[in-house]
Amino acid sequence: MDLRLFFHTLVNIGSSGQDEAQGNVTKMVNTFSVITTVLCLLFGTLIYLGTGNIRLLVPAYLEAGFFLGILLLNSLNKPVLASIFFIAINNIAIVYFSAILGMLTEVHLLFLFLLGASLMIFRTRTLIAASIVLAVMSVVACELNYYYAVISPVITDHAQQFTIRWIALSAILLLDMATIFLYVRKLKTLNTRLVKATDEKTIFVRETSHEIRNPLNAIYGISQHLMMKVHKEEKYHELRPEIEHLYSATHNVLQIINNVLAISRIEGGASHTINNEAFNVKELFTDKIIVYQYIADMRGIRIKADIREGMPDAIIADKGKLAQVFNNLLFNAIKFSKINSIITVMVCRNGDQWQFLVKDQGEGIPEEELLTLFTPFKAGKSDFEGSGLGLPITKKYVELMGGKISVNSTLHEGATFIVQLPLTICEKPLPAARDTMMELTLHKGLKSLVIDDNEMSQVILSNFLRRLGFTVVIACNGAEGINKAMDEKPDIIFIDSYMPGLSGKDTVMNIRKIPAFSNIPVIAVSVD
Repeated sequence: MDLRLFFHTLVNIGSSGQDEAQGNVTKMVNTFSVITTVLCLLFGTLIYLGTGNIRLLVPAYLEAGFFLGILLLNSLNKPVLASIFFIAINNIAIVYFSAILGMLTEVHLLFLFLLGASLMIFRTRTLIAASIVLAVMSVVACELNYYYAVISPVITDHAQQFTIRWIALSAILLLDMATIFLYVRKLKTLNTRLVKATDEKTIFVRETSHEIRNPLNAIYGISQHLMMKVHKEEKYHELRPEIEHLYSATHNVLQIINNVLAISRIEGGASHTINNEAFNVKELFTDKIIVYQYIADMRGIRIKADIREGMPDAIIADKGKLAQVFNNLLFNAIKFSKINSIITVMVCRNGDQWQFLVKDQGEGIPEEELLTLFTPFKAGKSDFEGSGLGLPITKKYVELMGGKISVNSTLHEGATFIVQLPLTICEKPLPAARDTMMELTLHKGLKSLVIDDNEMSQVILSNFLRRLGFTVVIACNGAEGINKAMDEKPDIIFIDSYMPGLSGKDTVMNIRKIPAFSNIPVIAVSVD
């Protein structure tokens, strides 16, 4: 007979047809019942052989029979009643054997068993509390009997007492060990499910956010284009407030989406690498301030930059992470500043480090909120909706770059965020920056091929290229792009990195196989 199969059959009695949670409870009760049945039969027999006292053997066998009855209750689909009976039988047995054996039984050690069993087999607080109270009452009753000797022990021989003590102690310790083992296994199972659920949630949020960001980038591009138009052409002056609100709103939502994707990458460990590069730090901060000034204008806020002398022009750092840190801090300052106030951005060298600070003129941060300031999803109150992810991401990125972030706040006066980072100066001269006011017809007469499956992205990129003087040809997928390339003979190709069917990479490889396009410039375009 296969004992493992027999034990498995006993443990699973009554669990079929139940939901997963209740089925696990039923299996737990059955497991405990089988273990205690075996212990009652084994140690009851051993104690009887050692003492010859029938008052110890019969109750032990009766207890074993009652525990087998619990399996019967579960087979009749009475799981709650079976659990209650299990706890009740154990408490009665504790009181009885404690009374007739006296202080030989370390009854207080069974409290751990009863506590663990109660937490595992009951699903409601009421039953858990009642079970624990009953266990406490049983232990108290045993201790009172020890003290007042209401019932005298039946074993008085010293040698027998010593034998019984160790037999009882072994049984109690086995029960406690079984409880701990089952409880730990349950925790591991729950933890595995929690990790799986968290991973699935992270994947869902990341993929959903990514899908949202695709059209949102297009909307943001349209709003940028409209902003440029209303600032250049007076005839659109009446539309300027609405377009500025559109630009600000899309920028805000895009910032939230980017932060959600960033926190997903951090949780997945994908953002733990540092990609250092040489860049002009003054240009980085100036360009960002120009972008955010449009949003600040809506609230009458002016952003003032103060880049101190002694700060090197070119440094080596992770430009992408640094840009996102500054984005989050500057956008935060705009959100919480008072209307018609000033935000100060200062960049300076500090020995072998450099630092930048963003100071607003808002209401400041209460002292109790400073403790949870960098906790995810703790968003402050402002006129802009937020996810509460900006500051946690900022802190994580600053620490990854080997720096630290601190905040000083005075109520009703504002807050100052200070970022300190290691300074690595780029000794080699950077390539000269191209004139940002270049002639828009620089590429007049050149033909470009745009391969993108997203219509909104096609519109945005096409409009941008036409403003630069390009003639634009559009293809909606890789296969069409290859055909259009052979028919139209473009001078340059812009291609989406991710497309259904033939991917951007595969499309480029196929185009490169055509002798006429082996050296054609190809620019990959992606919202990533």
